[in-house]
Amino acid sequence: MKARLQSLPYGLRLLLATLSLGIGTGLVGIACHYLLEGVQGLAFGQDKGDLLQQFNHAGGFRRFLVLGVTGVLAAGFWYILQRRYKILSIRRQIDLAGDSEPAFLAHLLHAGMQVAIVGAGASVGKEGAPREVGALLAGRLGKAFSLAIKARKVLIACGAGAGLAAVYQVPFASSLFVFETLGLAYSWQNLLLVLSSTYLATWVAQPIVWHGSIYHISLVHWSASSFLQAVLVALLLTPFALGFRSLAKRAGRKRRKDGTILWALPLAFLVLGSLVVFYPIFMGNGQVLAQTLLSSQSIPYLPLTLAVKGLLVYLLLSNGAYGGTLTPSFALGIGSGYLVTLLMTIVGIHLDPALGMLLGATVFLGTTLQAPLTAIALSLEFTGQSLSLTIPLVLATGVSYVIRMRWEKR
Repeated sequence: MKARLQSLPYGLRLLLATLSLGIGTGLVGIACHYLLEGVQGLAFGQDKGDLLQQFNHAGGFRRFLVLGVTGVLAAGFWYILQRRYKILSIRRQIDLAGDSEPAFLAHLLHAGMQVAIVGAGASVGKEGAPREVGALLAGRLGKAFSLAIKARKVLIACGAGAGLAAVYQVPFASSLFVFETLGLAYSWQNLLLVLSSTYLATWVAQPIVWHGSIYHISLVHWSASSFLQAVLVALLLTPFALGFRSLAKRAGRKRRKDGTILWALPLAFLVLGSLVVFYPIFMGNGQVLAQTLLSSQSIPYLPLTLAVKGLLVYLLLSNGAYGGTLTPSFALGIGSGYLVTLLMTIVGIHLDPALGMLLGATVFLGTTLQAPLTAIALSLEFTGQSLSLTIPLVLATGVSYVIRMRWEKR
């Protein structure tokens, strides 16, 4: 079979590898969707309402019990897995393309556990898993089609973007993510490969995964005052976003992998479980928190809620859990943008709370992902907003980018 593939023209092999990757990552997105829903249904019951209703109907003791058991299982799983295998990040997979291959089954199980703990209510993002499996699949396809090392590296980056696109149904934002966050060089060939894989993955997963925009909010309009709002949100929120990014990076560097994970990670889950007995708003990756605010529902002690949510992400990641920070960043940005708008109202400046939330989300995402264009696209695609809203979002991310660059130089 491999000999037959090698006999094909190189351009055709590259095309077939890209198409196979798009289809494969689309199926990965479907698998992640079913796994997440399956764990949620098993843990909290088959509730037809939204996530917060599902968590509420389960009851406080069940929420505590689910998270306690999840912490023990996750700690044992990652301790055993990391004693036997080295878990490679996407960047590491790109660097080692052609030299060393990650253990396929180990990385697949690793990704599955990430999705499972989010389904059980852990305060981390689910996007890491499909990105990692997409990159893993791309590495194997690059080898199977006997592609050059340079092309394999590009394909692995495409796989990460396609996995993100499939699970969130955000093909354009995922394409930008590949270039901005993964640092893929801009060229016509790379652009074609990225767009082909991300849009094909989105299309394959769409019948199962897509049910409209992830977050529901009415169309937001902007006016001349939106420019002032964009600047104020960027100035006030960028330092907090930088702080959260620093915490997340520190958690990744200092993540427990030795025997201490066996007590530290269950303890972290018990802390989360104790909180959600009374405050189910802390359940999950932040989607519940963000949607509550976008639906104009009030959250008492919102500043404290946002601070605790950010610390919970750090607590789980630093004590051995794996997961993303994309959705937590989005939720923290939504809440922070809303707070800034309320603060302006108190001093006599009346601005649009809905726009403030979207500006905050974009600033937070742009800072934590270090990808301002991706952040704009994600905010628009997550909430189904029109492209006209790009103008104030660009201004906010531009101001935030300047602040971030000056901070990093210092």
